[in-house]
Amino acid sequence: MLKTPGKKQFLEAASFDMTPVIDVVFQLIIFFMLVSQFIAAEQFKVRVPDQIKTARQQEAVEKVPLTITVLPAPEGKVRCAVGDEKLAPLQGKDLTRLICSAVDESLTRHPASGNTVRLRCDKSIAFGQVKYILSGIAQSRAENLDWAVQSE
Repeated sequence: MLKTPGKKQFLEAASFDMTPVIDVVFQLIIFFMLVSQFIAAEQFKVRVPDQIKTARQQEAVEKVPLTITVLPAPEGKVRCAVGDEKLAPLQGKDLTRLICSAVDESLTRHPASGNTVRLRCDKSIAFGQVKYILSGIAQSRAENLDWAVQSE
């Protein structure tokens, strides 16, 4: 501060308090030391599987229902495939017994299907022919029936 002439003149020394700056610098040093330690600890090799399946994907794969495919055959009979097993073309009560035993056998071999059967029918097959297949499924160990349809 300057005083008027004639009196003693003096200047106040400008000063800057370095304490907060030093505190911030030390905090930054500590932060970077800690971060560099975490990064060094994460540098290790990990072998991952080629195909990664989550628990949900695995569960979805295991819960695939047993599929019964019904196609027309000559002489008013129908051909059926229970899973990957093709059955002889039959009609009536013989078809009911054959479907029941094939479904039971397939559900025993593949318990992961959850006792669910998916029925796929060709659109040219009348319900009168499908009722024997439905009866065979009802007499089997199957607990649920999904009827696959195609929207037009």
